[in-house]
Amino acid sequence: MPGEDDGLVVRDLRRSFGEIHALRGVSLHVTPGSLHGFVGANGSGKTTLMRIVVGVERAEGGEVRHDGRVVDAAHRPRIGYLPEERGLYPDMRIGDQLTYLARLHGLSKADAAGRTATLLARLGLADRAKDPVTALSLGNQQRVQLAAAIIHDPELL
Repeated sequence: MPGEDDGLVVRDLRRSFGEIHALRGVSLHVTPGSLHGFVGANGSGKTTLMRIVVGVERAEGGEVRHDGRVVDAAHRPRIGYLPEERGLYPDMRIGDQLTYLARLHGLSKADAAGRTATLLARLGLADRAKDPVTALSLGNQQRVQLAAAIIHDPELL
């Protein structure tokens, strides 16, 4: 049975941009093995919340914990993030790109190549490994983005 510190815990998160309050005391608890989504109008704070959770932005108040530990730079590699905007190199071959991203997350060259091959096969893109991102349909680009988010086998996605 998950405890109150298991999973992702966000407590009283606050963030403003000038006079605009993007987050006002946001709290949530995402237990291990569960799936959650954010729904809201443009400008309601969804992206700001996620950027704080993964450590790209800082909160003005509140805290973010994962499995009882504060999420900081050392903890970030345990998290995978699939942003709305694609963070891929458009002219780089997708196989090379995924291997590169896996290496950035600390995988050995052999493990990165193996994980890339496995994910591309699983996502139906094994025959496209040498293609640049720009040669793919938007749907297949999204598959590559998913692979990039999970290439390092994160504990939290």
